[in-house]
Amino acid sequence: MLLGRAPSIRRDDLLTDDHPLRRYDPREPKRFRPWARGLAFVGLLLGGMIVVGIVVGVIMAFALPSDVFHQPSFEGGKIVMSSMTPAVKALTSIVELIAAIVAYAIVVRVMEGRRAPIELAPRRAFDAVRGIVAAFVCISVCIGVIALFGGYRIVGFNAGYSPWGDLLRLGFTAGIAEEIMMRGVLLRLTEERLGSWGAVILSALIFGLAHLANQDGTVWGGLAIAIEAGLLFGAVYLATRSLWWCMGFHFMWNIAEGPIFGSVVSGNGDQQSWFVAQWSGPDILTGGAFGLEASIVPVILLGGIAVALLVHLQHLGLMIEPIGARKRRLGVPETSRRR
Repeated sequence: MLLGRAPSIRRDDLLTDDHPLRRYDPREPKRFRPWARGLAFVGLLLGGMIVVGIVVGVIMAFALPSDVFHQPSFEGGKIVMSSMTPAVKALTSIVELIAAIVAYAIVVRVMEGRRAPIELAPRRAFDAVRGIVAAFVCISVCIGVIALFGGYRIVGFNAGYSPWGDLLRLGFTAGIAEEIMMRGVLLRLTEERLGSWGAVILSALIFGLAHLANQDGTVWGGLAIAIEAGLLFGAVYLATRSLWWCMGFHFMWNIAEGPIFGSVVSGNGDQQSWFVAQWSGPDILTGGAFGLEASIVPVILLGGIAVALLVHLQHLGLMIEPIGARKRRLGVPETSRRR
């Protein structure tokens, strides 16, 4: 099976092995509480970005000429130095990537006491390849359906396109850092209180609405991403309990969408690509300025797959219940529940 072996739910606390063992005891250390681990991750992430950013920035400032960091542009007849050069974008991506990995490692090892987190176990690294294959198929099918309706056509090939900046920013940073934040932290921690259904819906909404801040972000685009990507990525995580799988899936999702097939990625503006594509037709079909993710095609196809997978997991008994239901099933005393 492409997803690999389905995870099992522990009898001790009715959680899966990507969670620390919970005793539902008021004497349990506060560091085990989801809110405490979530706040710690955010603090470590922000602090790490500042520290790593300073270190990497100083190194690059001494190693590279100053004009690499400042790109001149004309506004009102005056020269203005823009900071968003390729070097700055690369620096930002590196900082975010390192900070997310370090923050997650500290939360998992120090606060949760899990020395070998199953969701990132090295022996499961091949899951990333499974995710890459699945994402390429998903995006290809969506592009194919749009092409059948006359909305997409390849008109050339850009042999001079250099993918390295996009591989770092759209591929590795989005694929690794965002999956750690959204599935490894937000979904996984809220699942301990809200259960799998509540966590996957909440994390999908936040994941989608976070894209409103993008250059051409729209409410519809954010909601579309929440359905087709947020729900699907969350469902994949719940089915596999593997961040490797989600990272590979997210990586190829962005790379196939933008650098390969030539779509705008999540409303981030013009995108260079190997295939030079011509998009035509109504925005509801092509996605318009937001890109493929705002098309109704992936919303229906991939959103439908996500819902089907979640329902299948429910039928298999692999969806974790909210904390109140788990306590009742385990016979936790009422006084412990109130506390």
